[in-house]
Formats: sequence, C-alpha cells, structure tokens
Amino acid sequence: MKPPEQFLQTIYLGDRACKGYAVDSWKQSFSLLVDNISRISDPDGIWRFDSSHDIPNGCLVFENVTALAFAPAGPLPNDYILGISVEPLAGSYLFVIRVASVESGSGNSCEVAISVTASGLYLADPSRPDEQIRE
Repeated sequence: MKPPEQFLQTIYLGDRACKGYAVDSWKQSFSLLVDNISRISDPDGIWRFDSSHDIPNGCLVFENVTALAFAPAGPLPNDYILGISVEPLAGSYLFVIRVASVESGSGNSCEVAISVTASGLYLADPSRPDEQIRE
C-alpha cells in the first residue's frame, strides 16, 4: 500500500466535481462522491487523457477519521474539486480538500475547505462494491 502522498499522485481530479459526501460515524469514514475519477498510470505522473481506468461516480474514502471540519461553515461543496493536500501527523494525516460551492440562482461561488484527519484513504468503485482500491 502506498503512503497517501504517493497514492494521491495516481488520481486525476483536475476538472472533476464533488457530487456529494457521506459520513459514517460508526465506521469512522468520510466519503467524497466524485463525478469521475481518473487514474494516472504514466510513470511521469502526468494524466494523458487516458480514460481506460476511469471510475464514474467513484468515491474517495477516508478511513479511521478522528476529525472533520468544513470552512467556511454553511456552503455546500457542489462543484469543481480544486485540489487535495496531505500533511503527515503523528499516527495519521491531515487531508485538506478544496471544493468550489456554487449558489443556485445567483451563481455566486466560494471555496470550501474540507479538513479530514484520517489514517489513510482508498478509492471505491460502485461497479466493484466489495473492493477497496489502494494501488
């Protein structure tokens, strides 16, 4: 299993959108539903528009979550994923997912930062519900 910093380098989310999210407090997980997740297979780390390994309606699943925060509070993350960063902590990681939020009607947009403290993450493919994609 790759460390989260390396695993995130295998995922392309450049023009992808957040469709929703779910929190499972009993399983201590946070899932971010993405309209389409592409995998980067090129050794140089560049996505070359290869859609052969895409995961439509896939999820980024953060596990062993100990903290979750949205800033600012209020706007729903519902548009483009602007980026994901990861910072190692003692025994876990701090992931910050930046997502645009567009207000229906006015079209006003703002950025929502979702901070997740978790032990790691994996991808979930709805076509393979029993599999956790970690490589």
